[in-house]
Amino acid sequence: MTHTNAVERRIEQLRDASLDDARLHELIELMLSGAIRRQLWLLFLDRDDRMSEAVMPTDDFPGAPDEPVVAGDLGPTTAAQLLAARLPLMCEAIGASQVALVWEREGDDRFRNDELAWAAAIAGALQDSEVRLRAQFVLHDDGLRALTPDDYARAG
Repeated sequence: MTHTNAVERRIEQLRDASLDDARLHELIELMLSGAIRRQLWLLFLDRDDRMSEAVMPTDDFPGAPDEPVVAGDLGPTTAAQLLAARLPLMCEAIGASQVALVWEREGDDRFRNDELAWAAAIAGALQDSEVRLRAQFVLHDDGLRALTPDDYARAG
């Protein structure tokens, strides 16, 4: 048995399970090991707290959540509002009802102001949405750290 096979087996076990917060953290940490560049990972869960096969990385999000954008169907809005408006469509398309966000970037495990601002803006924008914001994390050089509402409360 190799380490890779053991990791793959554990990922499969967790993907088949209903994920509490600790198991969700473990699964994401196994799937995304170590930061490579600045990007956002969108991970989707169903109503039974099971992880979807759909995993969406994106590296083209703005530096600030309040950056103005124009979307044909929404008109002038902010980057965070646009993302929050698109998440229900994505969830519907893949049969998910929850989303976990992973803010990847190189560096240590200390939260940065832009991460806190994004976390607060997305949480606020999804507050009245049918999509549940299940969790947010920062993926850094040494692993994964949960980003809780207490962490970003002052940034919003």
